[in-house]
Amino acid sequence: MSQNYCLSLRPGLKQLLTFIFIAVLTGLSLSAIAEGATQEDEFLPPEQAFRFSYKQLSDGTLKLHWDIADGYYLYEKRLKLINENKQTLSAVVFLTQAEEKNDPNFGLVQVFHHQLDIEALPDSKQLQLQLSYQGCSENGLCYPPQRKTLTIQPIAVTDSNSTVSVNSRSIPASDQSLAVAEDAGAIAAMLASAEGYWVILTFFILGLGLTFTPCVLPMIPILAGIIAGQGANITLRKGIGLSTAYVLGMSLTYTLAGVLVGYFGAKMNLQASLQSPVALIIFSSLFAALAMAMFGFYELQLPAFLRDRLDHMGQNSSGGKYTGVALMGLISALVVSPCVSAPLAGALVYISTTGDALLGGASLFALSLGMGVPLILVGAGGGKWLPRAGGWMVEVKAFFGVLLLGVAVSLLGRLLPGNVSILLWSLLVIVYAAHLGNFGQPESLSHWEKTRRGLAIALMTYGITLLLAGLAGHDDPLKPLAFVSASAQSEPEHENPLFTRYDSVQSMQAAIQTASAAGVPVVIDLYADWCASCKAMEREVFSHPGVQAFREKVTFIQLNMTANTPEQSTFLQQHGLFGPPSLLFYKANGQELTPARVQGELRPQQFIGQVNKLL
Repeated sequence: MSQNYCLSLRPGLKQLLTFIFIAVLTGLSLSAIAEGATQEDEFLPPEQAFRFSYKQLSDGTLKLHWDIADGYYLYEKRLKLINENKQTLSAVVFLTQAEEKNDPNFGLVQVFHHQLDIEALPDSKQLQLQLSYQGCSENGLCYPPQRKTLTIQPIAVTDSNSTVSVNSRSIPASDQSLAVAEDAGAIAAMLASAEGYWVILTFFILGLGLTFTPCVLPMIPILAGIIAGQGANITLRKGIGLSTAYVLGMSLTYTLAGVLVGYFGAKMNLQASLQSPVALIIFSSLFAALAMAMFGFYELQLPAFLRDRLDHMGQNSSGGKYTGVALMGLISALVVSPCVSAPLAGALVYISTTGDALLGGASLFALSLGMGVPLILVGAGGGKWLPRAGGWMVEVKAFFGVLLLGVAVSLLGRLLPGNVSILLWSLLVIVYAAHLGNFGQPESLSHWEKTRRGLAIALMTYGITLLLAGLAGHDDPLKPLAFVSASAQSEPEHENPLFTRYDSVQSMQAAIQTASAAGVPVVIDLYADWCASCKAMEREVFSHPGVQAFREKVTFIQLNMTANTPEQSTFLQQHGLFGPPSLLFYKANGQELTPARVQGELRPQQFIGQVNKLL
């Protein structure tokens, strides 16, 4: 079985790395189109925060001027003039002295307060220049780069001191701006202001921070199962190679997804499309089939004529199964790990609003590499410490088969009611505990067998507790005893869900209008059954007593995006969002408090702080 693993192909590691490299470069070459959203009236619109005008002297020199409102500033590094040949104009002189700003998040940056004056000398053949600049508020809101088209008038032969005035009033921005707050907004601002290598390093560290989140944990048993499937043939070198191939496949998904989102906008939500019931059932069945192969029920292999051909091709290749493993990593990132974390959301916001697909895509690649560090360690550990042969290998494969079944259950759990999902978990744990304990053996056991039986008894106890929790209607496998305290307290005010759920954007908007007519603020939660972070927030955040206290003061509305309808995709695109979990906050007058917007998971106290901004 170990030599005929279902996903095994033998083009070689060298070919795989070449493919990954070319694909990443191709993806990063795409350009982005900015899409925008509304502004919060507590912050000035960008055209008022940074009032821009320009004029052209008779010698062709352009004078650019900004009046910068108090409490706002422009970044020196983000100001660019691009000519019609797509080249950055080098003949630019800053007449205003930049100030050094020591930002705790972004380090030392050069900024301008109050006003900025620049002189630029374009080529006489140029009729237009593209201007791009970016600024922020001292109160934490960072605007996306503003773009304007400057029309250059033909130079007239007149007195050298005369000027040609060109649209000296403020020019409306050619693209709408997007205000993003909290962690995602801060990360987007970091991309805009920091040096490229610091950005990439920071995203790698952020990826490490996502190691023990729903973004990465579901992938560990998949990779561990692949490593175990190699049997006695696995070595340290091959274990690291296979895990690296898996991580590169995963990284390719994140990189290309980010760049494609920047190109097509939020309407291309491929990951959400792969969370449909049909897709989840198919992939759940795939992992269940892989698990059955681990248990030794059958061997999954290619047809004989293909297998023989690949074996012949692989005789001169040391790569082995790398391409198949990379493909599994690519699929896992799309299907098994549907999360919109703050780092991911921030990078996507930056790409979609700036067109800098190179830095944004490289940041996502670094993020996914950071997430992949524990996976590579799994591969290295499997290659070094897994048993080489004998009965131990059978037990190891059985263990990883159980882990693969766990992945299948977690995928189905996105479709099933929570209590049904926890019943499936209990069945899996109880059956494996019965196998592990081998309770039919005589009592004369070795020390290892006693340890194994003790572990089996602990698992059996946990499985029975899960069973009781599921029968009681509870859905958190990590807190199976919560139903006991909940039954004892029986608080009637928490029996009804905090959020009123809508499947239609139109119905949700009608509910917002009803609440604003009554002078009641609104909180909108974007939810999906396949979103692990959404369910975690329901358990940990929305059930918190401090959050429940807002029931009488705030209307809580939830948009169910499980179906990922075209209407819902349009809503995401219009608001510059990339999927659940996301939270939007509307004041009593019906206007969104955009700086309070949150993309990704947050803690109860953070949520309470955001809601308090509405009151």
